[in-house]
Amino acid sequence: MRAPPPEPPLVPTALMATDPATDPSILWTIAREEPQLRRWLVANPAASPALLETISQLGGPGVRRALEVLLNEGSGNQSSSSS
Repeated sequence: MRAPPPEPPLVPTALMATDPATDPSILWTIAREEPQLRRWLVANPAASPALLETISQLGGPGVRRALEVLLNEGSGNQSSSSS
């Protein structure tokens, strides 16, 4: 009897990065290896503080803005402009 073929390599996506059901080890892999997806990790409600800290240090396209939005939402600030 032959063994089944191995699973194809995992291709990370923005949907995977934002899904709270995604395994934390996969989220960490995305953070380390996929700079273009880091901003989407910020939107994941299951992202740990340690993961968010790592993402903020690593940076990447859109990361700074994503973190600004997250922090403004957390502080209850609904407007980014001041009068």
